[in-house]
Amino acid sequence: MGEVPAWLRIGVPALVLLLVGALLVWVIGTFLGFIVKLLIGTIVVIGFVALIRSGISHDQQVSR
Repeated sequence: MGEVPAWLRIGVPALVLLLVGALLVWVIGTFLGFIVKLLIGTIVVIGFVALIRSGISHDQQVSR
C-alpha cells in the first residue's frame, strides 16, 4: 500500500466536518422555523378566540 497523500488526509475530514456542519445548520434552521410558525399560529388562534369571546359577551350585554 502506498502512502496517503497529505491533501487526502486533510481534505476528507475537512469536507466531512463541513457537510456535518451544514446539515446541523439546516436541521436547526428547519426546527426553529417550525417552532416560530407554531408560536405564531398559537398566538393567532388565541387572538381569534379572545375576539370571539369578547364579541359574544358584548352581544349578550346588548341584547339584555
